[in-house]
Formats: sequence, C-alpha cells, structure tokens
Amino acid sequence: MVKKETTFKKALSEYYKKIITGNFNSYQKVRVFSARALKKIFSLNKYTLIGTENLPTKSGVVFIYNHISNNDEYFLKKDFQITLDSHFISSMISYNYYKSPGVRIIRHSLPNEKEHAIYYNKFDYIKVYSKNYLPENISKEKINDAKKEFYKKAKDTLAKGENLIVNPEGISSSTEMSPSDFKAGIFKMIIRSGLDPFVVPLVMTNFDKLSSETIYRCEIKKPFRLSSVIDNYDDRKKLDNFLIDLNFNYRNWVNDLRKFNDGYDQEIKKLILKKDKLISKKNIVAFYGSSSFRLWNNLNEDFKAYNVLNFGFGGAFIEDCIRYFDKLFSNLNPIVFVLYVGGNDLSLEYSNRKIISLFKNLLKKIKSQFPNARVISVSIKPSYHRIDKFDQIMQLNDLIEKELMKSDQNSYIDIFKLFLNKDKKIIKSYFLKDNLHLSSKGYKVWKKEILKVLNKNAS
Repeated sequence: MVKKETTFKKALSEYYKKIITGNFNSYQKVRVFSARALKKIFSLNKYTLIGTENLPTKSGVVFIYNHISNNDEYFLKKDFQITLDSHFISSMISYNYYKSPGVRIIRHSLPNEKEHAIYYNKFDYIKVYSKNYLPENISKEKINDAKKEFYKKAKDTLAKGENLIVNPEGISSSTEMSPSDFKAGIFKMIIRSGLDPFVVPLVMTNFDKLSSETIYRCEIKKPFRLSSVIDNYDDRKKLDNFLIDLNFNYRNWVNDLRKFNDGYDQEIKKLILKKDKLISKKNIVAFYGSSSFRLWNNLNEDFKAYNVLNFGFGGAFIEDCIRYFDKLFSNLNPIVFVLYVGGNDLSLEYSNRKIISLFKNLLKKIKSQFPNARVISVSIKPSYHRIDKFDQIMQLNDLIEKELMKSDQNSYIDIFKLFLNKDKKIIKSYFLKDNLHLSSKGYKVWKKEILKVLNKNAS
C-alpha cells in the first residue's frame, strides 16, 4: 500500500479511537470534534467541491445526497466503517460554511452491529429504521413509533436553524450503480413540518475508491423548496412524480460528475459553442478568467451598450487561460479583454513571482495575436475564503498593476480597497455564503468600476 494511502487509513483509525474513547461534555462537542478532524483527514488527499456558490445564505437546510459505499480497505473494527461521503458533507460543507456540522439521519444499528452503535451513539443523530436493515421480529408498531419520532426530531432540528443531512435511498451503492431509488420519507417530513426549508441536492462520486487512486467529488446543485416543485401536497401522485424526476436528474448528475475533467474540457466546449452562436463578432469585449466572471449572470444586461462575450470558466488558473486561448479566440477579434485572473493560482501555493510571470505570459499571448486590443484587468478581490493570503494578494495586485502600466493600452481596476470597510475589514455582503463568489452587491461594485474604464476608453 502506498505511503499516502497508509497515512489516510491511519488517520481514520486514530480518529475513530478518539471518538469512541473520548469524554465529551455534549453531543454537539462530539460533532464539532468530528468535523474538525475529518476536515484535516480529507485534506490529506485530493477532493473536488463544486458549486459552493449555490449554498443558501442561512442554515436550516436539508442536504440530500446519493450514498456511496466505502472501499473495503476502510473497515476499521469488526466490519465497521466510517462512511466517507456523509462525513465529508458534515465537515467540508455544513461545518465549513455554516460553523455547525449539522444533524444526520442515520439508521438504527442491528443487534450484532455493536461498533456501529458505540460510534453513532456518541453523536445523538436522528435514527430511523431502514427496510434493508430491519432487526428480526420487529413490530410495525415500533417502526411507526420510530417514524413519528423522526418527524418530530427532524422538524425541531430545522426549526432551530440546524442543517439536516439525509440519504433518501436508505442504502449505499458504488459510484457506477448510484443512485438507488429515492424514498419519500424525508420529503413527507418536510411536508408535515410546515417549514418548507431549502433542499440542497449534493452529488457524490468516487468515495468507494481508494483515496490515493481517485479524487473524491461532490457537486452542490441549486437549492429548491418543496413547495416550488409540488403544487398540491394532498395529491400523492405529485410526490411520486417528483421522486421519479429527482432520480432521473440524479442519474444524469452522477454520470456527469463521473466524467468530470479537471482540465475544464467540458466547460471549454460550452464556451466554444457560445462563440459559434455569437450574433455579431464585431467590437467584442471579452471577459476572460475564472468563475467570478462565469457566474456573472447579468453580464450582458449590465454591459448592454457593448458586445460582451463571457469566457469565464470555473477554477481557471492563468496557465489554463493561456492553454485554451487559441481554441477560444480563433476567428474572433476582440477590441477589449477584461481579465480576472490570479486568485485561483494562490491555491496552488505559487509565489507572487511565479504568478506575475504567468500573468506576463498571458499578456504576451493577447498582444501577439491582438496587438490593437485594450486590456483591462480587475484586481484580485479580498475574501474570507482566502483570508490567510490577504497580504500576498495586496502585494500581487501591486505587481499586476505595475506590469499593466507598462503600456498605455492597458488599464487596472483596483476593487481590492472597495471591498474593505473603513476599518479595513472585508465587506461580507459583497459575497455569497461560500465567502468567495460575489453577491449581487459585489457585482454592482464591479459593474460600476468596469463601466467607468470602458466608457472612458470609448470616448
């Protein structure tokens, strides 16, 4: 077994021992300890978390997910495993973005599953009986009593603003066979609760593989309220049809995430199609860079006086912008490039010297092919997501500005200082829940500053 795998498995084993032997003063402390420990463990290997911009602003949401089986290598004691995908949700999503690990809906342990019971009794999660894991001779009355208890505890949890984490399948399966059919239980609970919380679909893949040989993947889809997709709760057929549609969507989502390519090939293909459908290829103002551009849904409306083309793609590094440049801009002749690059490169632990060198190469690429085009570059924004890089970002922005100012065809837009209040603190309202992507207020600031430069250059 490779060293990386040994380290991961050892970390899981040590974590498990600390949970079952630890003396915790409350169930919440166990959950927080678990989330913090698992965050460190998942960081030992590669994982991809997509769609954080879709996270609701407030907690009290229901996270649903397709449950992926563990790899057999991760049995810890007497056939007990720590389910990786559900712990990923608790630690990397609920705790990371809402400061609370949330409350999971889990199945009752079978009589012979002593390790399962010892572990999960530490957490005081909400328990239900799963049809696939029923004790012998259990009465219908006991199952019904447990269901009523589930409805009550789940409602109370949501009412307190806690997140619920639930697998509607009731079983786990391999990535290739996922998902199984979703059951109605959690959705019946939502209907009976009268709370109508956001439901956030999470798509999971690869948690059944050895961590050293794969990339764990999770994609956060757009949240919805059950009331927006079922117009009559009294009609059971409406709920059944909703579940059929949800399963259909999940099968497609899982299949797409399985094929997900870290090289952005899928996104680039979509951008090329966008280019081919351009009504006019004259006087193009090309917005080029990372997801802060990609997620600017009102870009065309905000710059309706210009023929804008949004070529932002999620997670783009400067090297990617260079790599795909020829493919994206062939048969085009932009008169202006608006850039937002460099922020993602910080996550690679690149030095400012390395990043500015890449930025220079991108400028050379643009100027060599479009010598008459103007370049406008938006400074890297400050964010709590990258608060540890605050000083590095300021220094990098200075270097980017100095490089741009070597040509009077270039312009630099300093939004860094505009994202700080009078106390030099980051203005949180300019960001979504993930503290990285922009809110509508943040985009208004960008729009105003970019329009200033565009209008000035046009006059």
